[in-house]
Amino acid sequence: MRARGSWNVAYRSGAWLIIAALLTSSCASRSVPPMGADGKLFKPESDELRLWAQAEKEEEQLQKKAKPYDDPLLDEYLGKIGDKLLPDDVRAAGGPGFRFGVIRDPTLNAFALPNGRIYIHTGLLSRLDNEAQLAMIVGHEMTHVTNRHALSFTRDVQNKQILYTVLAVAASIGVAVAAGSRAQGGDYVGAAVLSQTANVLLGLGLQLAAIASINGYGRDLERDADSGGMDKLVRAGYDPNEAPKVFELLRSQAKEGGSLEAFFFGSHPKLTERVETTSELVKTKYASAAVSSAVVKDTEDFGLRMRTVVRENARLDIQAGRFKLAEDQLERVLAITPKDPVAHLYYGDLYRLQSQRARDIADKNDKAKKALERYERSADLDPMFPDPFRQLGFLYYQQKDNEKAKDAFKKYLALKPDAPDARRIKEYLVELDR
Repeated sequence: MRARGSWNVAYRSGAWLIIAALLTSSCASRSVPPMGADGKLFKPESDELRLWAQAEKEEEQLQKKAKPYDDPLLDEYLGKIGDKLLPDDVRAAGGPGFRFGVIRDPTLNAFALPNGRIYIHTGLLSRLDNEAQLAMIVGHEMTHVTNRHALSFTRDVQNKQILYTVLAVAASIGVAVAAGSRAQGGDYVGAAVLSQTANVLLGLGLQLAAIASINGYGRDLERDADSGGMDKLVRAGYDPNEAPKVFELLRSQAKEGGSLEAFFFGSHPKLTERVETTSELVKTKYASAAVSSAVVKDTEDFGLRMRTVVRENARLDIQAGRFKLAEDQLERVLAITPKDPVAHLYYGDLYRLQSQRARDIADKNDKAKKALERYERSADLDPMFPDPFRQLGFLYYQQKDNEKAKDAFKKYLALKPDAPDARRIKEYLVELDR
């Protein structure tokens, strides 16, 4: 994408200086007590209610433009973990209530809006090894809500009269935000390749979501979220040793993510901070829990709910050209369910795209052969699954094996006569019959 001509280096530098000054200042306002402090009922203040209203508007826009991962059982599972982690004093005090949603995006991200809505990307979920690691991520985000970090952050910004805009957030990662007709058409961002969700947050000007998911709330409040997340983790009976492990895992995988990883949990320096903070807490405050045999590391539910997430996220990484990440995820799925026809279909897509991009003829042919084998394996495992026949048809067509291409296309249409691309496939069949 092209950057706007009016977006100059001087503006980017100035915006970044604003952000640097803001985030290194004392962002943690001590005048904002957490929910449930001193056993008092929670009553949001007027500016906090305005934040919640803004969050609801942003959530409405995000739901329309981002790609939700529609899995009610997964949402329910995340809600159960959140319920385990919710402290009794916060529950008694009342508050906005927590709701969870998953976004179909391969990048490493999770963020919370001040009204209690927590979003997690499939990319982050697919990297986790166990439920304790997931609980640490959820606990970190819940703490942003229960400790009212958005309110603290906003008040500090207002007190210092620092203009913190989505344009400044965009400048901090070196991109320009388009305006006018381009933004309305979905072409929001220039100067860098970002994931669709980042594109939506920046392009639509979703300020609360952009700050929470891209820049975070500054060192003090993020450290507070780490500490609060660890406290929730231990109180719920999870293994605290998994907290630094999850951030180590994300840090190692963020390096492979490329330019898509503009989010907070895709930032190497910020993940290093998480590792250091949680490691210190394991050694000190939670040392006894760290050696306890009664703590929970994983559950059967985690494996059941994550297998499909990992598989579907692999497809997103394939589409993004992140083949190594996708391959690792597909191997993880097939280690559990080796006869999964969808996983083999996606493996075929991976090899097919690699074949198209290969410069060496031998490598190109080898990848095409492997793609063919995976598609055939998928079709053999589930003869009623139409998609592998579609892919086989195109692969045979490219290889000029007309009879096999016709046979595959016909099977696809027989299994899926109302397919969105049925007309296109019929045109290929007309061409092949000449």
